[in-house]
Amino acid sequence: MKAEFVPIPESEVSALGVLRQKAWASTYRGIYPDEMIDQFDYDWHREKDLLRLRNPAYRNWFISVDRERIGYLTLRHGEPMLLQSLYLLPQAQKQGIGRQAFALMGQYCLDEGISVFRCHCQPDNQNAIGFYEKMGGVIVDRDEGNEERWQDSVIFEFSV
Repeated sequence: MKAEFVPIPESEVSALGVLRQKAWASTYRGIYPDEMIDQFDYDWHREKDLLRLRNPAYRNWFISVDRERIGYLTLRHGEPMLLQSLYLLPQAQKQGIGRQAFALMGQYCLDEGISVFRCHCQPDNQNAIGFYEKMGGVIVDRDEGNEERWQDSVIFEFSV
């Protein structure tokens, strides 16, 4: 499957929220509280997404295959560069699209003169952890023991 990475325009912010809710429903059921998924706050996410889309520190892409949106990717410039979000709908997983996203991120980092980036992953998300390990990620830190377990994370670092 060949993926296309399309910058997300502000006019598509609502579509991003719909895609996020679908991705969360398949990724985080049993990890996040059900009400967080079932009562997804589209307005809150819309405002947060608009801030990201307008902020030059963020790069945001829809991921499409055959013109169908099957995921999204967000990078945040900073020290270090952060993979903020990489979500693929279930039908797009294990199809090589995540690897294509990592190739895009790697090239983007090289173009920006960045040699490493990090991402946070919920420790119960075993599929993502396995993927990040296959992509060469090394766990460099943990944020565990939060009041709500779904807020815990492991932090991966990737060399470009």
